Amino acid sequence: MMAFAIQHLPILPIAIALLAAALTLVVGERRLAQQRAIVWVAIVLMLLCGALAVNRTSGGQMFVYLLSNWRTPFGIALVIDKLSAIMLLLTAFIGALVMAAQTRGGRPAGTYFYPLFMLQLMGLNGAFLTGDLFNLFVFFEVLLAASYGMLLQHADRARTNAATHYVVINLLGSALFLIAAALLYGVTGTLNMADLSQKINAVGPQSRALVAAAGFLLLVVFAIKAALLPLNFWLTGTYRAATLPVAALFALMTKVGVVAIARTLTLIYPDGGVINAHMSQALLVIAPLTMLVAACGALSARDVGTLIGWSVVGSAGMLTTALAIGDPKAISGALFYLVGSTLATALLFLNAASLDQTGARVATGTDPGGRRWASTGALFLIGGAVMAGLPPFSGFIGKATILAASTSHPAQTWVWTAVLLAGLLSILAYARMGSRLFWKRDATLVEGASLLPTGVLAIALFGLTIFAAPLQRYTDQAAVELKRPQIMIGNVLGKLPQQKPVASVPATAVGK
Repeated sequence: MMAFAIQHLPILPIAIALLAAALTLVVGERRLAQQRAIVWVAIVLMLLCGALAVNRTSGGQMFVYLLSNWRTPFGIALVIDKLSAIMLLLTAFIGALVMAAQTRGGRPAGTYFYPLFMLQLMGLNGAFLTGDLFNLFVFFEVLLAASYGMLLQHADRARTNAATHYVVINLLGSALFLIAAALLYGVTGTLNMADLSQKINAVGPQSRALVAAAGFLLLVVFAIKAALLPLNFWLTGTYRAATLPVAALFALMTKVGVVAIARTLTLIYPDGGVINAHMSQALLVIAPLTMLVAACGALSARDVGTLIGWSVVGSAGMLTTALAIGDPKAISGALFYLVGSTLATALLFLNAASLDQTGARVATGTDPGGRRWASTGALFLIGGAVMAGLPPFSGFIGKATILAASTSHPAQTWVWTAVLLAGLLSILAYARMGSRLFWKRDATLVEGASLLPTGVLAIALFGLTIFAAPLQRYTDQAAVELKRPQIMIGNVLGKLPQQKPVASVPATAVGK
């Protein structure tokens, strides 16, 4: 069984989620217990796949899977490296906690929630695993189609308006993605990322403008997905309209954009090229501005959902700034910050589900000694401290690593100013919202709200601080792997069809 799992590891997270979505549809909406059982089995299996991927890649392995045994670059390739392994485990972990929170009381969020939930996990897993641009587009559309349905559960006017903006901007992004992919395919004859990295360098002078245009179109598309300025106006309204546990899962979608930007800057258009230099310069202007605007938006937020939404935007700006700096230590800090900020965002959204700022729902009142208020407030404090970058939490460690790596960069003054000022404004924003919610109690506690998922996330955030050293060693290795694209190129293009189309290839074996 273990040999089978290792052999087919890159396809398993996608296949498990797809099979679970199909089975929940077959079972039907009237059999909720069976649907929940199917989803929980699938999530546990995906957690095991993510843990196995992290364990194996930490030893230097990289997994390449050739679907239908077609030779690259003609067939579809799925790749597990250290970055995708982190994202697989993170997606499954947050999916498990969102599932636990969303099915509180035995009822899902709405009709067909479970199939949509599994399809979104399938789209996220596929986007992190795919090794070519066209299938990245396909998985984008899968997760977006599922998110449309999840957003419109219990639709009212506000949710319909937010969903309309969300759908329109993402359809525009999809159209631009297809144009960029068509340009690259027309010039190079391939959409395999590893193959593109090789063929773009060999493009003649007459086609370089087309390759550059395609690259910047891809950057615009991924900036939309990551919610970078000025393409982020859709995000806060969408998160405010979605049910809060669903919004916690939606926060992973901005990370898909960040990971795609990382692949663009390190694999498709790697260091040393003119296009990479121009992309990095553009991002070094846009990403810090995104942080500052997001911090101002958070400071002006009047409800906790909007505050968290702006924090998601700010975290995307922080991550993209580190990618634009390009130093391996900055990328390592970004990966460390990515894990902590994603967990903190999920904690804040799930914790906000315990609060009702409208007073319209039935409230529990205050229990003896205000224990529920204290617990909810403490969880809000932990999540806010991570997002604002306060020590000793993972947000501080990640930001400090990025700042230290930027000391020799020409844009050091601009980066430090943006990061520190955005952090200060974020502290003020969370302090202001916390005083309203928990000091003045400008909210009520929702009856039956569970603290278990948020408690697990808080423990995970403390674990990131306590075990920061081994995680940083892993992110250091992942950053070096990203900055040396020849490792992935050699594994993907050097892979030959076999009787068993999967193999785990030690990264150290490339080129021998």
